[in-house]
Amino acid sequence: LPRYIAINPEYSKDIIYLSALAALHEYIVKHEGHDSDIEYVRQLFTFQLWEAILQSSMNYGGSFTMTAESKQNNRTKTYTELAEGRHSVREYADTPVTYDELKPALQIAMRTPSVCNRQPARIHVILNHAIIEEALRIQGGFNGYPTPPALILITADNRVFMSQQEHNEGYTDGGLFGMSLLLALEEQQLAACPLNTMFRATAEKKTRKLLHIPDYENLVMYIAIGHFAKESKTCRSVRRSYMEITTCME
Repeated sequence: LPRYIAINPEYSKDIIYLSALAALHEYIVKHEGHDSDIEYVRQLFTFQLWEAILQSSMNYGGSFTMTAESKQNNRTKTYTELAEGRHSVREYADTPVTYDELKPALQIAMRTPSVCNRQPARIHVILNHAIIEEALRIQGGFNGYPTPPALILITADNRVFMSQQEHNEGYTDGGLFGMSLLLALEEQQLAACPLNTMFRATAEKKTRKLLHIPDYENLVMYIAIGHFAKESKTCRSVRRSYMEITTCME
């Protein structure tokens, strides 16, 4: 934070700065009553920054409570409403997710564009609890949460590409497919969270062996899936305005 303040004269109005304060404020609220922990954290900041953290607005970060009831009309919402209402969820209801429940979202995602309509995306649906648990143990980014009822691995089949210059296209097309699928799952009233598959060699080898993924398929992403819990807390992630990242040549 001090370094960011030093390089950005407009830091006090910047969404990144305000989001950082809000996240730290949430941490303090979470640890109320644990004075020794808070005292250690307090010593990491200047008096001015600590006061800013305490007084920060939770509109810029922290968490909020999501309900299953708020998702009941998802199938009648507009694209804008679905996109603005979707959040990554890591805690789910105890009810299992069936393959039949996933099929409509998978079919919708098949409308995703791809280079020359090559359609490199491949979908690996995992419903076996033990395999999901082991896959996420290798992945390492879901620690501390219950095992989700369903897990999808999206890969890209490199056999559909024709030249060396296309070596990254599978990741682009697979990423597009992943976003289509996330919104389709939201429409089908299923909670989801994308998880990266940027593995080191050992983890990738273990994942390929566990899930029987051939060498000609690149790992693009996991998506953890479950039914929305009656209530669950999730992160409030504020986005920049498009105006901050856009240039227009007229």
